[in-house]
Amino acid sequence: MTNTKLWFYFGLAIMCFALSVNTAASQTLQWSPNEEYDLGQDPSVAVHPSGLVLEGHRTQGGNTMWYHLGMQNGTSVTWGGSQRLPPTSGLQNWPNVAISKEGYVIFVYSIGLFKADGDLYYAVGKIDPYGGTDQSITWLTNTKVNGTFIDPGFHSSIAINDNGVILLVFESGTGGNGLYYRVGHLSNPAGGDYTIKWDSGKYGTHYDAGINPHIALNNLNEVVEVHQVSDNDHLLHYRRGNVSGGTISFGGSQRYDSNASTPAVSLLDSGLVVELHQSGEQRLMYARTGTLSASNLERIEWFDSVNIGLKWVEDPAVASNGSYAIGTWREGGLVYSVATLP
Repeated sequence: MTNTKLWFYFGLAIMCFALSVNTAASQTLQWSPNEEYDLGQDPSVAVHPSGLVLEGHRTQGGNTMWYHLGMQNGTSVTWGGSQRLPPTSGLQNWPNVAISKEGYVIFVYSIGLFKADGDLYYAVGKIDPYGGTDQSITWLTNTKVNGTFIDPGFHSSIAINDNGVILLVFESGTGGNGLYYRVGHLSNPAGGDYTIKWDSGKYGTHYDAGINPHIALNNLNEVVEVHQVSDNDHLLHYRRGNVSGGTISFGGSQRYDSNASTPAVSLLDSGLVVELHQSGEQRLMYARTGTLSASNLERIEWFDSVNIGLKWVEDPAVASNGSYAIGTWREGGLVYSVATLP
């Protein structure tokens, strides 16, 4: 091979390397400085395309649930006051929330703080997704006693897309093991039935071992799930999949971090994945992005993670509306940060 050809291929390799570096750099989001909005723990967050934000959390050291509505303005959120989530007679732990395009709110929680006494319940309500932050959720399903029973479980995560598909993942409760999912939809809201019909069947479907699962769903019915392998390690795995009917077709479980815990994830229609996690021993908050691989339908191409939270952080949550990503976590009080999406 001539020297000219050698230099050509060498230059082409350098150009490809530079392009890959620039692509990775372009996918590293810039997160706004953290701002405290309340006291509490175990926050969950959902955001509507209108920019209306719903956040739910548990009281600091207590067993009652509260929520805020906020309006996202660029890289800041203007929050309304703290309001009580359904005042059921039972204890409430591990809250998570979702908002449909019509403004239906789904609130899922466990009445047990630990696996041995974990039972999952839900309530459905309604807000005006184009309304203000001073409005209240109108609850449409039974909130007496403990609400509507789902399954033995805790550490749940719920998502809904514009097609009305509802996904729920959770750890098994009452002494069981493993991770389970459910697929459903609101039964007949036009006819006044706001309960969830579970298309996946009467019981949850086992899909993996692990703890602290989190699920994300886009409008193409593509799914990304992340979880921690066990209490005794700092290993994070993900699974890609698609949902159809009452079934999630998952790819294999794949390692993506070996020094992290309590992951949370959001998925855009573009295939961009936004993830938050707590680092292993230092307990810092990190964010990373990834893209769904077009050549390998089980794979996510991950980019480097960036530190966005100081020491002693806990309980990350993340949501996106296609233009912005909003992360919440506990860092002394409850804080939030916003990133502009490419």
